[in-house]
Amino acid sequence: MRTFELTANMLADLPKTGPSDPIEFYHRRWVGKLYVERINRGLRMLGDRPVARALEVGYGAGAVQLALIDRVHELHGIDLDADPQALSAFLAERHRKPRLVQGTVYELPYANDFFDLVVSFSVFEHLHDFGRALREVNRVLRPGGEFLLGMPAVNRMMEAAFFAIGYKNIDDMHVTTPKKVMDLFETTGFRQVNASMLDFPLPAPFGVRLYYSWLLQKD
Repeated sequence: MRTFELTANMLADLPKTGPSDPIEFYHRRWVGKLYVERINRGLRMLGDRPVARALEVGYGAGAVQLALIDRVHELHGIDLDADPQALSAFLAERHRKPRLVQGTVYELPYANDFFDLVVSFSVFEHLHDFGRALREVNRVLRPGGEFLLGMPAVNRMMEAAFFAIGYKNIDDMHVTTPKKVMDLFETTGFRQVNASMLDFPLPAPFGVRLYYSWLLQKD
């Protein structure tokens, strides 16, 4: 059975929906391959089972929405600065109708125990109060629900790499490390059930760790 996957075809013509949307980097030859692979390493941990109700935190241009939507019965998305109307119109033309809103992970506009799955890539490194965000994700997940969380390594080497591909002031934007977030998993009601790391050009410790992905389960 087909698993969740982000493909090159899904990226074609996706609109830039906000100032923090990185969609332009997906279209670069080598950087784009790494951007797609970081997503797919996380999605592979979901396996091939369908999902009743899911939320993406930080939907941006909608790439991950397209990777999820055919296997999710009811798909939602929330983003701090992306325009939900523009993306909704774009996806509707492709016969996809997720429920998108603008808002913050600190105050998710959903009932307790509402989702079976929450997915978030490259959001938590921007959060000062990441513990609050973890607790809020836990609140909207049903007992036993899963949280697929991905974030880049945050260190001087990665700052230099982001600067080289065109990001400015990345050290002001990436304020939280993966270790700090990981250290709060248990106290915010999660247990880790799987993990997948993206290293380049070889697995650590021979290569550089670029990206962390965890599959967490609500206790």
